[in-house]
Amino acid sequence: MNEELAEICGIHAGDGYLRNDGHRRELDLSGSVEESEYFDEHVSVLFEKVFGIKTELKIFSSRNTYGFVIRKKEIIESFHDLGFPYGNKSTSVRIPSSILDSDNKVLIARFLRGLFDTDGNLSFRKYYGPGYKLFKTTNHVYPVVSITTVSKNLCEDIGVVLKKLGIVYNYYSYKPKKIHENEAHKITVNGISQLQNWMNQIGMKNFSKLSRYLIWKKHGFCPTKLTLQQRKDILKGDISPLLVGL
Repeated sequence: MNEELAEICGIHAGDGYLRNDGHRRELDLSGSVEESEYFDEHVSVLFEKVFGIKTELKIFSSRNTYGFVIRKKEIIESFHDLGFPYGNKSTSVRIPSSILDSDNKVLIARFLRGLFDTDGNLSFRKYYGPGYKLFKTTNHVYPVVSITTVSKNLCEDIGVVLKKLGIVYNYYSYKPKKIHENEAHKITVNGISQLQNWMNQIGMKNFSKLSRYLIWKKHGFCPTKLTLQQRKDILKGDISPLLVGL
């Protein structure tokens, strides 16, 4: 286990799928088309550095995602050996024991970064707490980092490693509205000081998510429901965050 592989494990835990059904043996890794820049400039680079292969990135039109498929036997088996299951991993995925049981904070941070960049969310809420002002009650100023999963074990594992990093978090479970959906488990890291703690130790490489942080850092708030292009335009100064959506 090294830093780059730890991050790849986090990426796979979030967006990956291992298939070995007797007919096909492959690793399928894809995310939102809006995140193509992240896959092009970061994920593919990691895979080339760790495994020495060039990935063929493309849009999967049937599911409207962007990513790649690897069919090299040794790579597929190495992921399985790390503890990632074949087939649907949603309810059973966990942090590999070589990371979970480690006291190496860099390994832990890189796994969490990979997981957050693929399966996490950074949002900002209006604030009505002590010392609130009108600006805070009308704009989205209060940061919340969150990761939601249907794997209870993964959520508990995340809690274990966040404690090792000294990051304060909340954990709760809830049943979805649809009857046949699995119970969801959610980790949240709330507030300015804990967001800064997250950025100092873990950070973000997916610009689709990082752009929200950069807007908040620059303007003191970040509007909701913006496209990536709108966030880029705000950061370039082409549009005002106060006017978006009006």
